Amino acid sequence: MSNLNYILENLEKRNEIYIMDDLEDIAVRYSPVEEGYKNYAKFKGENEYEISSTSNVVARADMGGTIMTKEQYDKY
Repeated sequence: MSNLNYILENLEKRNEIYIMDDLEDIAVRYSPVEEGYKNYAKFKGENEYEISSTSNVVARADMGGTIMTKEQYDKY
């Protein structure tokens, strides 16, 4: 299953999604909200921050980042 299919399937279920952008070494969180979803990112050991869903980081995560668990994201 591609990341895009995984993302769409889990957003339909209103699940949070965690993906590592291996190129930038940044973790991305997809968080469902009432009208769609918001994206957050964080570098290792730093606090997360909101990013645009049209950013290159989100696009790379969509196309082929490494899927993470919530626990992996929280520890990152």
